[in-house]
Amino acid sequence: MIRVFSDFDGTVCLQDVGRKFFGEYAGEKAEESVRRLLGGEITMQMWFTELCDAIPSITRDELLKYADQFSIDPHFPEFVGFCKDQNIPVTILTDGLDVYVERVLSNGGAGSVPFFANHAEFINGKLKAVFPYADAECSLCGSCKRNHMLNTSADDDIIVYVGDGYSDRCPVRYADFVFAKRQLIKYCQQQNITYFEFETFNDVQEKIKEILKRKRIRSRQEAAMARREVFMQG
Repeated sequence: MIRVFSDFDGTVCLQDVGRKFFGEYAGEKAEESVRRLLGGEITMQMWFTELCDAIPSITRDELLKYADQFSIDPHFPEFVGFCKDQNIPVTILTDGLDVYVERVLSNGGAGSVPFFANHAEFINGKLKAVFPYADAECSLCGSCKRNHMLNTSADDDIIVYVGDGYSDRCPVRYADFVFAKRQLIKYCQQQNITYFEFETFNDVQEKIKEILKRKRIRSRQEAAMARREVFMQG
């Protein structure tokens, strides 16, 4: 079976909701924290914690209203329908917050698509990020995309990953087919990971149509080996 996993911010959603949100609400702290995150000085969980602490006060309704300005790729609902017709499950993996992911997907007509995300809690007017899907041994992401992919896939499944940035660097190592844009292209080139460049989910859909026409769809050897190594470690 082919399974599709996709990033959310900058991929399914046309913009990075989380970064824009913290940029507006956390002030100067946001830019400093992004620099430290990309420089490897802090983890994603630390980044979220710092920025949530920097926001004086916000309610769930205020965050939902903020999220209403963002849109998903207009081709994404059609892509989901195409995958359903082909018996290809689609799952969104994001290091964002569930509260805005659910809202943006619902507004875009894709509210039925399953996703894994970090959890947002609102306590006495303060936003708090909770990490129910963090990996005990890896601090790259708050919500471990690699674990989500491997835990929901069978050994003989073909894994497709669609992404664009920082939190997608880990999961592409375990994917048989990678669709990349922006920063993720550069990373794939540096790591010698084969990828297809895309702009919209229409591009992804057309390429998957081509893949489905092959007599045999083979896994990427490096990805299969990486997956086996994880399974052997338990």
